[in-house]
Amino acid sequence: MASRMYGVVIMLLVMGLAIAVAAPLATAAIAAAEGQQALDAAQEQLRADQGVLDLRSAEHGQGSDMAPLDGEWEFYRGKLLEPGDPQLGGADRRMIKVPASWSAASDHGLLETGHGHGTYRLLLRIPPDEVGTSRGLFIRSIGSAYRIWIDGAEYAGLGTVGADDRDESPQSHINLIYFQPGQEQVELLLQVSNYSFREGGIRREMLYGSIEALTPFIVKELLYDIFIIGGFLFIGVYHLVICAIRKRDPATLFLGLVTVAVAARTLLLNGYLSKLLLGIDSWELLVKLEYVAELTAFILLVLLMKHLYPREAHRTMLYLSYLTAGGLGLYVLTQPADTFTSTLLPQTAIKAAILLYFVFYVGIRAMLRQREGARINLVALLVLTVAIVNDTFYYMGWANTVETTNYAVVLFLLAQTVIVAYRYSLLSARNDALVGELAEVNLGLEEKVRARTEDLRSKNEQLAESKSIRTKMLVHIAHDLASPVVGIRRYVQLMAEGKQGTGHPSMMAKLAAQLAYIERLIQDLFELSKLESGELPFHLERVAADALLAEIRRRFEPELEQENYVLHMNIELNGEDGQATVTVDRFRILQALQNYVGNAVKFSRGISEKLTINGRIRRDANGRPALVIEVEDYGRGIPAAELPQVFLRFYKNREGNEQGSGLGLTIVQEIARRHGGDVGVSSGEDGSVFYLALPLDTP
Repeated sequence: MASRMYGVVIMLLVMGLAIAVAAPLATAAIAAAEGQQALDAAQEQLRADQGVLDLRSAEHGQGSDMAPLDGEWEFYRGKLLEPGDPQLGGADRRMIKVPASWSAASDHGLLETGHGHGTYRLLLRIPPDEVGTSRGLFIRSIGSAYRIWIDGAEYAGLGTVGADDRDESPQSHINLIYFQPGQEQVELLLQVSNYSFREGGIRREMLYGSIEALTPFIVKELLYDIFIIGGFLFIGVYHLVICAIRKRDPATLFLGLVTVAVAARTLLLNGYLSKLLLGIDSWELLVKLEYVAELTAFILLVLLMKHLYPREAHRTMLYLSYLTAGGLGLYVLTQPADTFTSTLLPQTAIKAAILLYFVFYVGIRAMLRQREGARINLVALLVLTVAIVNDTFYYMGWANTVETTNYAVVLFLLAQTVIVAYRYSLLSARNDALVGELAEVNLGLEEKVRARTEDLRSKNEQLAESKSIRTKMLVHIAHDLASPVVGIRRYVQLMAEGKQGTGHPSMMAKLAAQLAYIERLIQDLFELSKLESGELPFHLERVAADALLAEIRRRFEPELEQENYVLHMNIELNGEDGQATVTVDRFRILQALQNYVGNAVKFSRGISEKLTINGRIRRDANGRPALVIEVEDYGRGIPAAELPQVFLRFYKNREGNEQGSGLGLTIVQEIARRHGGDVGVSSGEDGSVFYLALPLDTP
């Protein structure tokens, strides 16, 4: 439950983050769009023609008091002219479109390549009420150095203009120039050189307007970049913190690093903010850092895709991506800016091809395999790829569009944030399920441990009892063996001293009796041991109840007659009982009954010469139908207090049992147990009844 609540909190934080980032971006974008619409409207009405822009005939920006200085400017190729130069307006005067790269904007091939230098000139005619008021000139980007004069007065340009790459010092960022027009016609004169970038000239629009209109417009544009940078950094740091908490989620790490790299690239693209915040004034360094940040974001994006969809991303393409990023990075760092910027098209084509692989191949495979967030990721990657291609064409002057990468990156990163949060929610749900399963397993394990502990305790008790029994048995064995051994040693000693002859009949009889007792004790111990360990083989067979009782009669009747005993057989089997069968080892059953019959003869001698064997079907102590065989004597009974002990080892307290081993009845009990039956005894003053119950076979 706790992990599920944590997942909900994470989702709420992500939604709040998305709103916090998207809201200012949307506001800034709307403001920029409104400003752009106003400029577009003004541009449709006002365009420079033959080097002259007349602002007196219409409002600049439909209430915005701003006007773009687009259209045809005068251009003097290969000349760096200053105000008052007699060549101005002369035969070298050509027309060039602004804004545009001078190699692409010239209708007459003024500059065939992006490198070169020249002079721009525009005559700006303003309304009379603007004369003497504070005006401003907003310059976005001129590559890659320029000087500027307004009505003959020089204002701060950027970089150092040169006639070749040795004299030029490039610099590029926005510039706002304040001035007061002294007359209705204002002359703008710009010296421009470019030996450091792929494209030169006035590549972005210039704006003229009041300070009250230009300042908010510029602030909005700067705030837009600041919001982009801050939003990306916030998202990146958030995911890096999440990664620090959840150390086993590399996708979160790479998403955070991608976002930070995009924030760094956005900052480096804005030369004004880079100089203001980072203190970097070198244009060459800024361009290198911006390209490195872009390559870093590219390879981190590849790594993110690898960890989001490891089974869909082919290893060969991953290695190709690493080599591409490494090679391009080395190329950017070792070559001058004009060299690596001139190959922007093939660089972009290579990176776009790799991204398209991850968009279409990896993305579609992941979607078909129903990976988590694959559909959202595919759409976001497709939008991002299209935006990158669009911006490449835009910067190269091949498409008259607007920058879209920042918007696409915001969309992509928010999509990744949602995907990661969704995966974490699923992980939390799985963790909850695993916790529940683990709790059930623990309960089962506790029950098993309890049962095993109880079983172990029982076995320990049985072992302790077994040890106690074995100890008692050893004591009994030692005691029972000691007497005959002492007697034998005494008789042998008498014979050795000559006090007793070796052929004396009574002595020999005593020795034979003692040795017979030892032999019987050893044999009974050996047989009992094999019975208890299961080593004594039993040959079981299915025998009819009446046939087994008939065999018992044949076995014991002659033997008892030799002992002058009369055997009575009471068989209580009806026709149905006579068909009952038992599965027994007949030899072992006769062995058990031999013990019963022998004891009956021993303990009734001199009292009675009758012995009875009963056979009947009845239920045993467990309620099962059984064949019960009873041996009944009419001699001395067993005291009631001793009845529970008669089947214990070495029990021989009954009078006349001095020469018994005390193991016979224990052997009978083990034989019954091996047959699944039981034994018992009842006794009174008129004799004792020992029974053996054998379970009947089921039909």
